[in-house]
Amino acid sequence: MKKLSFIPIILILLLFGCQQKQNGALDTSKLEKVEQTGNATEEQLKRIPILYNVPSLKVGLDALPFEVYPPKELPFDAMPLKMTIEDFKHDGKELRVDFMSVSKNKEDNIILMISIHNFKVEYAESLGDEVQITEGVAGYYNGTLSFEKDGVYYNIGYNNPNISEEQIKKDTISLAKQML
Repeated sequence: MKKLSFIPIILILLLFGCQQKQNGALDTSKLEKVEQTGNATEEQLKRIPILYNVPSLKVGLDALPFEVYPPKELPFDAMPLKMTIEDFKHDGKELRVDFMSVSKNKEDNIILMISIHNFKVEYAESLGDEVQITEGVAGYYNGTLSFEKDGVYYNIGYNNPNISEEQIKKDTISLAKQML
């Protein structure tokens, strides 16, 4: 009989957790706010996005009010993805999520940077060549790949001096497919 009394509590907790995602705001309870340094005035600080360091990918992804699927397979021997979140309006609603990784071998000079926004962003790269990523999702490639799906805007930059430009483009498109 005692087991049954826990079911309503679990349901309430689950509903509360789902509500956090649905209310459209960043959950900062487990994020580390980076304090701004320098001589900015209070008014200037209001215009600077709040930067959050994320202790782990799971914590960062759970904190977001929208779904993000970082790529699991990177096209090089990579360090684990690092994640940061910026809150542009200081209300947890207009966010930029950045993922970054570099090669385990620093001499390779390989870097991967992914930026994701949940608000409209115009990338200069949208002037590039149109490429088909998946059925219904096209992007623009001009050294980086920019695309949009369901109101979320993505930009993937991948630099690897050890492979051809054509292979970089193929690898970048493959990374994008993993994120959709």
